[in-house]
Amino acid sequence: MSARLIFTREAASWPPKWRAALRIYHDRQLGLLSIEHDGSIGWDELQEIKNRMAGEDAAAIEVYPPAGRVVNNIAMRHLWLLGRDDWWPDLGGEEGTAKPSTLRDRYLAVLQSTGGGR
Repeated sequence: MSARLIFTREAASWPPKWRAALRIYHDRQLGLLSIEHDGSIGWDELQEIKNRMAGEDAAAIEVYPPAGRVVNNIAMRHLWLLGRDDWWPDLGGEEGTAKPSTLRDRYLAVLQSTGGGR
């Protein structure tokens, strides 16, 4: 694991729309974007950063761990970039399953039981 600083607010090419972000780190091995911010970052800014750093077609997720495993000593958000074939809860998906046990299974079971969430 080796996150590398790839973008800072001091860069001439820093987008003016990115008001809360301060620095962006990328760990290519893990597919992880870490965004250090001033405490006020929102979804729209994170989406813009993901689009610029990984592409508009890339999917990314955030993980909210159990309380006993939280590490919160700096204002930083972590976007885990998913691979092209990784599963993620696509709210418009069509899949389903009979045995919900994982997040994916539970999500698909709900889609199936509600007619695809429509």
